Amino acid sequence: MSDILLDTLKSGLEPELIKYLESDTQLRQSSEKYLQDLLINDELLSTEVFTTTSISSATSRDGDNNNNNNNNNNNINNHNNNGVEKKITLTEEIAELDRQQREINIKLASLTNENRELIIDISNDLHHITDNIDVDYNKEIDSMLKVLDIQTSSSSSSIHPNKFQISINEKLTNAIKINNSILSNIDSVLDILELPTLCKLCILQGNYQESLEISMLTQALIIRFPKLSIFQKIQNQVEHELRMMVKGLIKLLNTNLKQNNILKIFQILNKLDIVNTTSSSTNLSSTFSIKSNSTNKQQQKDKLLKIIFLNARYKFITDEISNLKPLIKFNKLTYLKRFIEVYREFIFNSLSIYYAIFNSSTASTTTSTTTSTTTSTTTSTTTSTTTSTTTSTTTSEDDLLINQFIRSLANQLSSSLIEYLPEIIQTKQDDEFDSDIDLQGQKDGLILQIIYLCKSLAKFNADFESVIRWNLCYIDNPLITEEDWERNLIKVKKFRY
Repeated sequence: MSDILLDTLKSGLEPELIKYLESDTQLRQSSEKYLQDLLINDELLSTEVFTTTSISSATSRDGDNNNNNNNNNNNINNHNNNGVEKKITLTEEIAELDRQQREINIKLASLTNENRELIIDISNDLHHITDNIDVDYNKEIDSMLKVLDIQTSSSSSSIHPNKFQISINEKLTNAIKINNSILSNIDSVLDILELPTLCKLCILQGNYQESLEISMLTQALIIRFPKLSIFQKIQNQVEHELRMMVKGLIKLLNTNLKQNNILKIFQILNKLDIVNTTSSSTNLSSTFSIKSNSTNKQQQKDKLLKIIFLNARYKFITDEISNLKPLIKFNKLTYLKRFIEVYREFIFNSLSIYYAIFNSSTASTTTSTTTSTTTSTTTSTTTSTTTSTTTSTTTSEDDLLINQFIRSLANQLSSSLIEYLPEIIQTKQDDEFDSDIDLQGQKDGLILQIIYLCKSLAKFNADFESVIRWNLCYIDNPLITEEDWERNLIKVKKFRY
């Protein structure tokens, strides 16, 4: 009976399942056993499910009547009703299976929704792989057939008994050898490729000397392997990182640094090729012309470094002065005194650092030129004249740059004095409690501060006093008379000597 039922139900299955059911005897036996159990099971095939509603309603009405009559009988009936086990019908089992199927579908839908991106990526990769296989497979076969030169000669020839003659592809073998050598030295290759990143890391950690060594290493690789473009790309990346380092170091010069830190920064900047210039005279072939070109480049580099230093210190001093501007609202005299104190501290410090940096560099260049003159006797007169001219030009450049630096700061101080000193004098004169003696004493104190500032800068041959005296004593409506200046100057000489 179960065989007939299985053959009947088999027609509704898919062809693959029909073949699998016919080939697998164990599956057929288990299916027949399941159908046999369904046919024998009276509970599944019973029709009591269609009469349970009427019976349950009648028994419930009888139970209600019994409850109204006697509570003890009610408890007994409830106990008897609970003790009776409910029978599982075929429709209930189908409903339970449908419920389980819905739960499984909901779980599958949630899993698919959670991993939809992964499924889409996998499907795209599979489509890409299949497309590559369909396209590249034929190309690879064609290339292999081209490499395998089919011999068209007669099969009876004894010289070439093989049907195929494999031609040696030298480009392919060389490429394989190069790839094998690269793979065997992959650690060294990766170390070289990571040089720009390593240079950036050294700069971020403050190891500027190590970043310069990395730049020297890349330049050595370019000289050793000029035909490899990868080393040129690495050098370009390293130079980009060094340019960013130079910008960062120049920004650091605008802050309140100690003398040792400023000296270290300029030692690093002096090693870098800041001036990207090439020699324009290509026809000169003598050794003197080569030396003059190198010295001109060094002079341009020194001049640029001097301008960078003075510009950075000027910006730092002006920033310090701008931080004092809130004092103007409270006491303008205090503002002017602090103004002069900032000048006296930082201008003196800047000029001392300037001569400490650039006098040492000029001294090293002059010693190198003197040693070169002793080696060659024929060009002794020419080199002596060039060294004298270079030293004179460097001193004139120093004087010009320092005078511009001093003059700009002196003009800024004089403009502040012209702006606020008349207001201070006017307020003191309007005040009844302040006498003329107090006003003159405060004015003399301010003049003494200015004179001390001028005397401290006179050690560097800075023409600060003449600019201040001209702006304060000799212009129209002078703020300070020449007698006041000379009187306070005598006080300074008396205390000093």
